[in-house]
Amino acid sequence: MGTLLQDLRFAFRQLRKAPSFAITAVLTLALGVGANTAIFSLVNMLLLKPLPVPNGQQIMTIVLRENNGTLQQQFSWPEYREIRAQAGKSFSDVFAYDLSLDALSMPGQRPDRIVTGFVTGNMFEALGLKPAAGRLFRRDEGEVLGQDPIVVLSYDYWRKRFNSDPGVVGRVVAMDGHPMTIVGVAPKGFHGTQSFVDMAAFMPLSELVIDTPADLIEGLQNRSYQVEARVRPGVTREQANAELSLVAQSLMRQHQEWEKKLGIEAYPETSLRINTGDPNALMVIAGLFLALAAMVLLLACVNVANLVLVRATTRAREMAIRTALGAARNRLFRQMMTESVLLSLIGGAMGVLLGMLSGMELGNMNLHADVPIIFDFNFDWRIFFYSFSAALIAGVVVGLVPAVRIARANVNSVLHEGSRGVTGGRHRLRDGLVALQLASSLVLLVIAGLFVRSLTAMQRADLGFRPDHVMNFVVDTNEIGMTGEQARAMQHNIVAGLGGLGGVRYASSASSVPFGYFGNGDRLLIDGAAAPANPTDRDSGYNVVSPQYFSVMGIDLVSGRGFTDADNAQGRDVAIVSESAAKRFWPGQSAIGRIFRTSSEKDRKLEVVGIARDAEFQMFNGGKTQNYFYVPFEQHVKGNTLMVLQVRTQMDPLTVRTEAEKVIHSFSPQLPIFQVQSMHEALYTLNGLLLYQVGASLAAVMGALGLTLAIIGLYGVVSYAVSRRVHEIGLRMALGATRGSIFSMIYRQSSVMIASGLGIGLGLSLLAAKAFGTVVAVSVWDPLTYVLVCGVLALAALVSCFFPARHAMGVEPMVALRED
Repeated sequence: MGTLLQDLRFAFRQLRKAPSFAITAVLTLALGVGANTAIFSLVNMLLLKPLPVPNGQQIMTIVLRENNGTLQQQFSWPEYREIRAQAGKSFSDVFAYDLSLDALSMPGQRPDRIVTGFVTGNMFEALGLKPAAGRLFRRDEGEVLGQDPIVVLSYDYWRKRFNSDPGVVGRVVAMDGHPMTIVGVAPKGFHGTQSFVDMAAFMPLSELVIDTPADLIEGLQNRSYQVEARVRPGVTREQANAELSLVAQSLMRQHQEWEKKLGIEAYPETSLRINTGDPNALMVIAGLFLALAAMVLLLACVNVANLVLVRATTRAREMAIRTALGAARNRLFRQMMTESVLLSLIGGAMGVLLGMLSGMELGNMNLHADVPIIFDFNFDWRIFFYSFSAALIAGVVVGLVPAVRIARANVNSVLHEGSRGVTGGRHRLRDGLVALQLASSLVLLVIAGLFVRSLTAMQRADLGFRPDHVMNFVVDTNEIGMTGEQARAMQHNIVAGLGGLGGVRYASSASSVPFGYFGNGDRLLIDGAAAPANPTDRDSGYNVVSPQYFSVMGIDLVSGRGFTDADNAQGRDVAIVSESAAKRFWPGQSAIGRIFRTSSEKDRKLEVVGIARDAEFQMFNGGKTQNYFYVPFEQHVKGNTLMVLQVRTQMDPLTVRTEAEKVIHSFSPQLPIFQVQSMHEALYTLNGLLLYQVGASLAAVMGALGLTLAIIGLYGVVSYAVSRRVHEIGLRMALGATRGSIFSMIYRQSSVMIASGLGIGLGLSLLAAKAFGTVVAVSVWDPLTYVLVCGVLALAALVSCFFPARHAMGVEPMVALRED
C-alpha cells in the first residue's frame, strides 16, 4: 500500500509538471468515457433497470403469439382470467391493467387531463407496495363492473395537485364527470407499470365503464389489457412458459372459433418495454450503439496513447538514468501504468459528468405526445460500474505499450542517444495507431451517414397522405362527461365552425392520426368467404372519420365514393377500405358493394362504398401493406369521444391555431384542448420518425467525435514527426532539396497513413454496416454514403497535414544544423 501511495504522489507531481499534456489527455478521455456513459445510461433505462418495486427483477410480462406471428402484449378479459386461474404454480400473482386519458376535477375547477391506470385489485399487493397515505386497492376490488368507484393517486400528482395534503383521503373528485372517492396515495417513486408513462391516478378495472361500453370490456375480441406477473423464486422462464402453454391449449379448446394456434409466453419486464414484436431486437440495437460508443472510446485511447508515447520518448533518458541507479524495471513499469490509470480515472470522472448531462438532454427530447413521459437517467451502480470499467480499461490500454517500451529500453543506447530519446524504426507503431484511428473514424462516419440518409429518405417518402398545411387539435368530450348524442352534436358543430374560418380549406375529425400513440384495431369477418387458416390475416386497423377527412389528409380515393352527410345513423352502415385490404379480402374482384362485419360488432354489416389509397399509419408495423378501413363518425359515435380535429389551410397552419381554439371553446369553454401541433410535427413519434431522428442524432454525434479525435491524432503525430526530423530536414535542404520537395515528402508519408486507414476502415465499415441493416431504411451498401464519407475524411485528414508540412518546408538549414 505504501508503494502504491508513493506511486500516486509521484504520478500527481509528473502530471502537474506537464499541465498541457494532462489537460489534453483528460479532456480526450472524458469525451470517450462521456459518450459511453450517455449511451449506457439510455440502455440502462430501457433494458436493465427493474421496476422500482421490491424484487423488481421477478416481474415478467405475459405476451401472446398467434400462428407463430409477432408478439402481442394485449389480452382480453377472459384470457387474463384464465391465465390468473391456471398459472399459479409458476407465478405468485398475475395482474392486468389498461391505460386511459381522463379528466380529474374538483368542484368549481377546470379538469386536469391525466394518464390513468385501470388496474386489477391485486396489482399493488402483487408488486409488494405500501401506501404513502390512506390505503391501496384490495384484491377483491374491481371484479364487478360499475362497483368500487375509488381512486388511488400517484405520489407525484398528490404532491403537485394537492400539496401532499393527507386530508385528501376520503375526498370525492370527478373523473370524466363521474364521482370517485380517493382512498389512498401510491408510494413515492412509483409511476405505474407502463414504462416511461407517468400515471397520475389508478382506478379499479371495473371503472372502465365510465368511458367504455360494458359489453366491450369483457368481450373476447377486446384485447386491450396488458398482463404482468411475479414469478415465484426458483421458477425458471422455461418452467413458466410450459405452464402458460397449457393455459393456451385450454383457451383454444374453450374458444375454438377465436383462439387458433395460440401461444402464451413470459418475458422479463425489461425486455418488452418497447415492443418491436421481437424481444431481442432492442437488445441488438442497444449492443450496436454501445459498440459505436466503445469505438469512440478506442479513438480517445489511441489519441492519448500517442501522447503518452511522445512523452515517454522525451522521458526515456530520465527512466534510463533511474535504471542505471538501481531502479527495477518492474518498478518503472508500475510507475508508468499508475500515471496512465490515474489520468484515465480523472478523465473518466469528467466523462461521467458529461455523460449524465447528455442523458438529461436526452430526457428532455420532444416526443410529440401529450402524455407525461418519464426518462429516468438517475445515476446508479450499473452506470458507475460500466463507466469505471471503461475508464480503467482505457488507462491500461493507454499506458501498456509505453510502459513496456520504457521497461524494455536498452539503457546504454538511450544514454548514448542523448536528448534524441528512443528513435529508430519505432515510428511504425505511431503510424499504425493513426491508421487505426482513421479506420475507426470512417466506421463511425459511415454508420452516421446511413442513419442520416435513412432519416432523409423517410422524410421524403410517399406516405400516402399529404402532411403539409394540416393542423391537429385533440379533444375528448368524455372528459367533461359528454357522450352519445351530445358528443355527436358537439363534433358536428365544432367541425362546421372550423370549416368556416378564414384560410381553412377543409375541416374534419378522426379518432386517430398516422403514427399516433393511440389507434384502433379489429378483426374482419368477410361475408361469403371461407374462414382463413390464420385468423390474424383478417386483423385490420381502422379510423372513425368525418366526411372531409380524406380531403384534409390528402388521401386519394382509387374508386367508389367518399363519405357524405347522408352516411348518418339513419343511413345504411358503410365503410371505405384501403387498396391493400381490398386486394387481400376480395382478390381478383371489385370490393365495391361487398359486405363485411367486425368481431366487436358481429351483427352489424358494413358495405364497402369506396377504396382509398394505401397510407402509412405505423412506421414499424407493416407500413402500406397493412389492412385498413374507415367508418363514418355519425354511425360510430359510441365509444369514440376522443377526436382529432383537423384543418387543411391555405397558409402556414400555425397561423390559424388561436382562432381555431376560440371556435372550439365557443361550444364548450371547459373542454380541454391538447396535442395541438401541425401534421409535420405529429409524424415524429415513437411509432413514426422519432427513432430514426434519435438514431441519426446519436450516430452523428459519435461520428463527429470520431472524426475530431482522428484528425487531432493525425495532426499530433505528423507535427511530432516533423519536430523530430528538423535536423534531417535541414541536412536535406543543405544538400539541395527544395522547400517544395520537403513539403511533398511530408505529405507523401502522411498520405500513406491516410490511405492505409481509409482502406482498413472501408472494409470494417462494410462489416459494421451489415450489422445495422435491420435498423436503417437505406441499403447498407449505399454508394453515396461511402463516397461522401470517404471524401470528407480524406479531405479533413489532408488539411490537418498541411500545417505540419508547411512548418517543415519553412525550416532554415543553418539553424537546424546548429541545433544538434
